[in-house]
Amino acid sequence: MIGQREALRMFGCEVFDPAGHRIGIVGQLFIDEDTEQPAWVTVQTGLFGTNESFVPLEGAAFDGDTLTVAVGKEAVRLAPRVDLEQGDLPLAQERALYLHYGLTYGVAPDGSTDDLEPEYVEAVRLRLRRWVAAT
Repeated sequence: MIGQREALRMFGCEVFDPAGHRIGIVGQLFIDEDTEQPAWVTVQTGLFGTNESFVPLEGAAFDGDTLTVAVGKEAVRLAPRVDLEQGDLPLAQERALYLHYGLTYGVAPDGSTDDLEPEYVEAVRLRLRRWVAAT
């Protein structure tokens, strides 16, 4: 698990997939509103870093210089595009990202994730918000 201290050093570092393919450079960091732990980063991709894609930090490793994520380069390339002008990640776009990467979105009180009602998922969503580090 990547903590806040490591997350501060991730800005601008290179991102690689599990096969060692370069994906891009860390642009922004999003944290889980409830736990205050880093949950997602945006990765600047494309020619001159003109595109920005969300990538989950679940299963990622950071060695101080590079971030290796648990998803492939192609999955990042095909990820839903998100408009970040509002600041925090909107609910519908957050849900689409979790579904795209095959991650669990919302957990029932008994710990199961099967057949969750959409209203319940909305109530317990992860509530990702942008984290701006003051330097």
